[in-house]
Amino acid sequence: MKHALSPLIKTALLVAMLGSGPALSPLLAAPRPASGTEGHDMKARLPDRQLTCSVRHITNFDPEKLQTSAELQYDAVYPLTLALPGIPVRTAPPPEPQDEPEPVDPRTRILADPGNIAPTNNGTFDRAIDYWPERTELSAVIAGDLLNVIVINKYDPATQTANFFMTRAAELTRFQTNHVYQGECKVRFVASGTGKSVA
Repeated sequence: MKHALSPLIKTALLVAMLGSGPALSPLLAAPRPASGTEGHDMKARLPDRQLTCSVRHITNFDPEKLQTSAELQYDAVYPLTLALPGIPVRTAPPPEPQDEPEPVDPRTRILADPGNIAPTNNGTFDRAIDYWPERTELSAVIAGDLLNVIVINKYDPATQTANFFMTRAAELTRFQTNHVYQGECKVRFVASGTGKSVA
């Protein structure tokens, strides 16, 4: 079974221009359902995750070109820390843009953004689609129909790192090329309610 791409990921497919080869496949491939009965799947939960990211601002992003990582230029690096809570594994398709957003767990939030590169309402998000470890899509309204969109994908369990991509988009169709960020996050799994790391 494959999960349909949500409206957020349609904008975030731009991240495919920031890399090449098989490493892009997690963005497009759907996660496999866990083995067991449907009832078992409904009880499955994602882990609590804390992501400590190093995010670079891209100065020469060109959506008309298929740029390699080596061709991209950056002018600054910013730290950003993000919390993704342990929530039930998603089994339903995401809502369409015209639909009311689903409630977002308030623990899904930005914990630290000293460079103020990811505008949100007190660190929280208006939409969240969590298909971990395939991808996690987050958006927050900046003003009117302008959104800040974050996609986390390409999680590597061997290094416990994930790719971070962020842009600003209007109506999820027009994005701002002067606000494109790419980075890497260290992923720490946290035991629910304890704040302690788990293996």
